[in-house]
Amino acid sequence: MTNKWSVEIKHMRSLSADKRSSTFRSFIVKECGPALSVREARSQFYLLTAGALDGHPRLIAVDGATAVLMSLGDLEGMLLDLALATFVKGLRKVSRRKVQNR
Repeated sequence: MTNKWSVEIKHMRSLSADKRSSTFRSFIVKECGPALSVREARSQFYLLTAGALDGHPRLIAVDGATAVLMSLGDLEGMLLDLALATFVKGLRKVSRRKVQNR
């Protein structure tokens, strides 16, 4: 599933490690909107899950921490794209081996 923020995620990977975390957090807050309390999330659970499946993640504040409600397809797209990028980055060109005739 292609989400609308995959380009942003790819851009964040090119940033330095210290900028990457703050940029990701600000991007998630901008994309998800303000965090809902558990009570608010529970009363709107169906609407939140339908929105998440449509590509609109939401933040939920739970005991002082924040959780993200997003679709499995969006998460899969981000993680598999990251795994592929890491794999391709780890590839190196291997020079040809010189073989001598016996």
